[in-house]
Amino acid sequence: MTSDRLAATRSGQGDLAGSRLRAASRRLILDQLGGVDALAQSELARRTGLSRTTVASVISELAAEGRVQRLEGVPAGRGRPPQLLQLRPQQGVAAALDLGHSHLSIALTDLSGTILAERRAALNVGASATVAIDFATDMLTALLDELPTRQRPDDLRSIVIGVPGPIDGHTGALRSGTILPGWVGMQPADEFAARLGRPVVLDNDANLGAIGELRYGRARGIRNLLYVKVSTGIGAGMVLEGKLYRGTRGTAGEIGHVQVSEDGALCRCGSRGCLETQASAEAALGVLSAAHGRAVTMDEALEIVRAGDPGAVRLFTDMGTAIGRVVAAVSANLDPELVVVGGPLVDDPGPLLDGFTAAVHRYTQPYVSSNLKVAGGVLGERAGLLGAIAMAVQAASAD
Repeated sequence: MTSDRLAATRSGQGDLAGSRLRAASRRLILDQLGGVDALAQSELARRTGLSRTTVASVISELAAEGRVQRLEGVPAGRGRPPQLLQLRPQQGVAAALDLGHSHLSIALTDLSGTILAERRAALNVGASATVAIDFATDMLTALLDELPTRQRPDDLRSIVIGVPGPIDGHTGALRSGTILPGWVGMQPADEFAARLGRPVVLDNDANLGAIGELRYGRARGIRNLLYVKVSTGIGAGMVLEGKLYRGTRGTAGEIGHVQVSEDGALCRCGSRGCLETQASAEAALGVLSAAHGRAVTMDEALEIVRAGDPGAVRLFTDMGTAIGRVVAAVSANLDPELVVVGGPLVDDPGPLLDGFTAAVHRYTQPYVSSNLKVAGGVLGERAGLLGAIAMAVQAASAD
């Protein structure tokens, strides 16, 4: 190869690498602006890890394309107010669906993340995948049809769906047939896409809960987060350096199936003594129902605890302690800035959170514990739905 050809080849490779870096920088910035009201340029640089020069250059490019607009911030004392950056609202709709074990929630937003419509319905999701997917499709279609004429169903740009189970990152199938037995062998994203005629992104509900708290809740501005969801099961969503960590096959965070007792109760996964058998909502309702001689609902369980029933308070405290011990081990390995625990049974303040916080700090190494913050989630049962909204807005805005 002649020196001229070699130089040209190297130049071409450099141009390709530069264009890829530029595209990656654009995506990072659009991801951070998607689903938030507005950010200062300095905060955008901090969250993305990009230099201020790169951020300024990319923002100028996006502003020229009409994708980003500049706003004047509120003055904080003397001097000029900070300039804020915001995605310019575009024509289009993003859809977010949250499938729980016993409910379906759907929200439609514009591409700035403003909710246009939201609906929730009771649904036995685990009984039959076909029934659940058909029901969700019909509900989404009906909600789209109710939108004003300026936002029609044809404007649907992205769909993100959360499900209560681990998803194989290679096949798209649910990894556990015991969590949603009616979904065994299914590839839900493909099934939804076939019915809706559009690509669908599927993710675990704890992952989406982490994104929800990161974008709209307790963890805003945090780059290393451990989010723990306590519901029918127990799962964790992990954000490392601003990105979701899913593991090799998409099953990272299944802390509910860490064995905490060798001779404990049989778990639905087939093992004995899993954390879920001691500390999940299902376990708590079983204990309270036996104590009260009748079936106790989730709402009733919270009322009993809030009324100060000694046995219920002790039960919830012990649940928090059990979860906290497992999370302490995870925290020692991941070294997060913040641990957020959320779900329908978590009050702030409340005994479950108290037991959890004490255990995390007690059983985590002192050098980790001294800088580790623990807090209750602020989004409640909407954390997963709001995370799906943030992810759907990001996907639509990045098109």
